[in-house]
Amino acid sequence: MRRRQVATALLLVSVHGGAALTACGGAARGSGPGNEAPPPATPSITRFAATNDSVFVGDRTQLTAEFSGESAEIEGLGSVVSGTPVDTPILPATRTFTLTVHGAGQTAHATVTVAAHYRDRLRRLADAAVARKNHVAMSLSDGSALVMGGNTSESINVPDTNTSSRFDPVSETFAQGPDLAFSAAIDTGFTTVLPLRTGFLLAGGGPNAGVGLPTPGPLLSQTFDPAAQRFTRAGDLRVRHQGTGSGALLADGRVLLTGGGFFGGGPGTEIYDPESRVWKEGSPMGTARRLHTATLLDDGRVLIAGGFVCCVVDGNTVSETPTGSAELFDPATGTFTPTGSLAVPRGLHRATLLPDGRVLVTGGFGLPPAPDTPGAEHAEVYDPATGTFGSAGDLRVGRFLHADVILTDGRVVVVGGVADLGNRGAVAQTEIYDPQSNSWAPGPTLQPAWLSPTVTLLVNGKVLVHGGENTAGFPEATTFLFE
Repeated sequence: MRRRQVATALLLVSVHGGAALTACGGAARGSGPGNEAPPPATPSITRFAATNDSVFVGDRTQLTAEFSGESAEIEGLGSVVSGTPVDTPILPATRTFTLTVHGAGQTAHATVTVAAHYRDRLRRLADAAVARKNHVAMSLSDGSALVMGGNTSESINVPDTNTSSRFDPVSETFAQGPDLAFSAAIDTGFTTVLPLRTGFLLAGGGPNAGVGLPTPGPLLSQTFDPAAQRFTRAGDLRVRHQGTGSGALLADGRVLLTGGGFFGGGPGTEIYDPESRVWKEGSPMGTARRLHTATLLDDGRVLIAGGFVCCVVDGNTVSETPTGSAELFDPATGTFTPTGSLAVPRGLHRATLLPDGRVLVTGGFGLPPAPDTPGAEHAEVYDPATGTFGSAGDLRVGRFLHADVILTDGRVVVVGGVADLGNRGAVAQTEIYDPQSNSWAPGPTLQPAWLSPTVTLLVNGKVLVHGGENTAGFPEATTFLFE
């Protein structure tokens, strides 16, 4: 995919500020013959090129500018010297670079675009020193990622831990990370990990997190400060979400957490304020639910979709059931209003914001479909402009408890999950959705595939797939990069 060539930019040279020429020079050198100052160099660009105009995501290239003028810089890279190559940063996505040359009170500009492509492959790395299952993960702005908590190979008989491991994208290895303020785990629903504008938030602790504390583990919360590189206990939750609620970072920097809890879910919501580090209860949802999705839209509202609700009564048996209902949270009013419903009722699904502002909903666990009706393998797209869900094709392999990641080229990769209720084997086939064609294509095979690995988009554009639970119930240390 990489073309080894020199790609010369289309020199869309523009010159500005010609009137300033009359202000340059001055009379300091005298006005007699031979004493005139040399005229300022008018800026011009003869070449602006990339060594490679097409690279793989996570790679870099060099840019070379040939010009005349007093000074020049490439936006985002700094000053450059004519004819001297400069390295680009690692490129997670296609990027256009702008060269500006100054001289004689004028400026000239040129651009060059370097395309970044995925190989669409999974590359297995060396196993981590610590195996984990039921853990959580989050990428950091410095390019690294933390995998945290869960049941580990260091304490195989303890379901939750307060340790973390840090993934270095340069060496592609793990090292010991900072300890959490208290343990975290997702087994049977405990910890929800949520982004903040700076760092991230863990809502709810592991099953043993509250030991020795006046607050039960499910009501604890903590934040990670990347500047201090440490976890700190935050305010206590007001609602028992039990890790089966769903939340989103709001446009104003606060965090919304909705529903969850035990059988059938609950309507309760709350909002975390990172300034006061306090949780406050919010307005209830219109429908009590758990294991639903919450997705921040481009207009600042949050789409709440699907989940499990109460109840279906069959003789002496009472069970929860998936719902197709959806509602919108408006942070301006703090209230929820109904919106269009999913065609397929589902819970344990995933929802991903697409570059065009729509929301892709994939997989999940639903009721057995009636003849000639779609099941939960049918993907849907929510359009905020119309408030309705439309078809997004079908997954080749139906799944729930999977992961969706928006790639830097706008596509969505679906990883892992379980195909059937009661099946402890994980789905090995990945799938890739292209919003431009509204279609699915098979991705690379995850081999071996474990139940519930963490799947994390890194700053360099690659996707870290780590750990999980094997069929015997033990944590795994396997690590892959989708690239």
